[in-house]
Amino acid sequence: MDYWNLYDEIIDGLPQDIYIGDYAVGRPWTYVRAGDLVGICMTIPAYSRPRLRKESFLGCSLREAGEYVRSWQGQEASIAAAAINAFYNQPSKVEAMQGFHGEDASAETLDERKKLEAFAMYTEQIRGKKVAVIGHFPNFQKKWESICDLSILEMQPEWGDYPAEAAEFLLPQQDFVFMTGATFANKTMPRLLELSKNAVTVLVGPSVPMHPCLFDYGANGLSGFTATDAALAADLVHFGYETDIASCGKMADVLPHLN
Repeated sequence: MDYWNLYDEIIDGLPQDIYIGDYAVGRPWTYVRAGDLVGICMTIPAYSRPRLRKESFLGCSLREAGEYVRSWQGQEASIAAAAINAFYNQPSKVEAMQGFHGEDASAETLDERKKLEAFAMYTEQIRGKKVAVIGHFPNFQKKWESICDLSILEMQPEWGDYPAEAAEFLLPQQDFVFMTGATFANKTMPRLLELSKNAVTVLVGPSVPMHPCLFDYGANGLSGFTATDAALAADLVHFGYETDIASCGKMADVLPHLN
């Protein structure tokens, strides 16, 4: 299997007739609005390569914008990934994948929605297992490090983390792998999915494109995000408010089938 083909499949389904009306690159999030559709992606801090696109993304179709997810310039790839997510992570498409499940439909407050995050939902399943988490996520490490054999991999490792290069050794040994959706924009996802093919692999975070083809490439669960408040999403990114991005939408979880 050529894992890089996942980009072709995802880009090929984007529409030519929906156009970007607003976008912003902030820290840590990038935002794209196209009509009523809103997409979010973590901003990739990679600046060593020039941009491929010389003009603004305003007025660009989602199909054209999505092509730039192949760029190795981080901001450009983040804009493209957010454009992709604006289309695939819209509520109607997530609902068609049965991504809003159970109490998620009535989770009104941010605290209630956070109970539906991947690191809450999988807690019982990972007990006693070998678990790798790619990327730093808030509020889960203290809960998990005492109940499983936990390894955290990070491109900018903190104390106790493994460097990203350890993936080649660690991931084939894991029972569970939880992978930040930012790996889609930074182009490490194909290799990480390949290395994790023996594990239950869950893609996590607002950067995850909720596209069913990812199951064909080894993902067992998609735990992403759909933005439902376009104005708030724009404010959070444009002005850099220290507000949780989850406040502008809701979790979107397509759960794995564990046998």
